[in-house]
Amino acid sequence: QWVGMGETLYDSEPVVRAVLNHCDAVVRAERGASLLDVMFRRAETTSDLNDAVWAQPALYALGCALTALWASVGIRPNVALGHGTGE
Repeated sequence: QWVGMGETLYDSEPVVRAVLNHCDAVVRAERGASLLDVMFRRAETTSDLNDAVWAQPALYALGCALTALWASVGIRPNVALGHGTGE
């Protein structure tokens, strides 16, 4: 994971933006803080994407957004693999 991951896709792909906005809303409701602020290191946050409490939801959210993007262009993989906690 790295700060800014997915930001270009967020800015350019409506499907990615919709999924990440949904994930951000869920995290905001639970934590009272924005996942996207942490992912994109917006000025409002002091949280760190290197902290697993933020990294894991960020990786999950980006994976969901990429899966939705693939589906929107007709790509439907039989299997998707990753590594790490929660994947």
